[in-house]
Amino acid sequence: MHNSIDVGASPTTSVVANQKVVMLVDDDPIFRRLTSGFLESQGYRVIEAENGLDGLQQLRTEEPDVILCDLSMPILDGIEFVEEVSLEYPSLPLIVVSATDEISDVAKALRFGIKDFLAKPIGNYEHLARAIESTIDDTDNHLCDQRDFASQWFRVDSGDIPEEQELHWHLRYLEDNPSAAKDLLHALLPEIDTAQGDWKCSYRLLQSTEVMPLVFDYAWLMNGQFAFYLVDSNCEGEHGAATTLLIRALFHDYLRNLKCFNADLKDISLMLEEGMRCSNCSSPVNAIFGIADLSEGTLSVLPAGIDAQWSNISDTKHLSAGSRLGEGCSANLMTKDLPILSTCHLSVSCLGSSSFSLDIINGASD
Repeated sequence: MHNSIDVGASPTTSVVANQKVVMLVDDDPIFRRLTSGFLESQGYRVIEAENGLDGLQQLRTEEPDVILCDLSMPILDGIEFVEEVSLEYPSLPLIVVSATDEISDVAKALRFGIKDFLAKPIGNYEHLARAIESTIDDTDNHLCDQRDFASQWFRVDSGDIPEEQELHWHLRYLEDNPSAAKDLLHALLPEIDTAQGDWKCSYRLLQSTEVMPLVFDYAWLMNGQFAFYLVDSNCEGEHGAATTLLIRALFHDYLRNLKCFNADLKDISLMLEEGMRCSNCSSPVNAIFGIADLSEGTLSVLPAGIDAQWSNISDTKHLSAGSRLGEGCSANLMTKDLPILSTCHLSVSCLGSSSFSLDIINGASD
């Protein structure tokens, strides 16, 4: 646990000609005064706004490098403000600073691409400094639009995980607040229906509210591949939420940094397990990975602790769970080139707690 620091401490960053600008949007004048004092001591120029409407009005003439905003504000609340900024200024990164009982609102804000969030009260302003610094670094390196908050926490870069993490204060909060972790993981679920060209993919996920959720995610690749994973965050260890967020960060970082266009399930599993080994806040989890090669009309699946059933219009196949992710799942049997034909169906059932199904449909064959 880090010790709190004096917000009036001497500057650690000298003011330079290209001084970075932070907009602070918060209706609490005491919080604004303390936070502005700290940020100015770090060499930033601070623009203060007392609510979301004031912030939007100031954005007409000001060009901040990053925005810090509360979610509970009068006139125009934080969710509305975040939504407006994400639409009008899509390249402008936002960091939410919110009271801990507003985690459901934080989860909503994640859908608008916020880069980080911090719980109020801020016990350690060093956390805020690092969040701002890493967000601005990503913006300067043109990575800001590609990374979400999970990547910010883990600071992944081409699949590498630094040994020393400055993310435990985030993850410790989620471990101590299971309901907050559930809200956050539910908010990560992507759109139910998605399409590219003639191909359509849709999933259905039913699960008990009593346990940590299944989390599904996917990405379309330029070569016509549809890559996806399903992770059961209700693992035996204490790091289910943290592990799920790490998988999310590494999965998208792998796809973003592909040197060739084809994603490979074995490579994904090896990269994820290496990342988990380098992190002391992860546990083995049950998962399943898949890549639909839509140019070939085939599906390949690598189970990692989850049993699944695959079918198309003429055939059915059981896919055995094998070893969990984090326990050598790359050695599991990978089922390659399952024919999609006009449609195929992948289903998972966790008795008594959840069920999942994914449908991949070739509209051109109708």
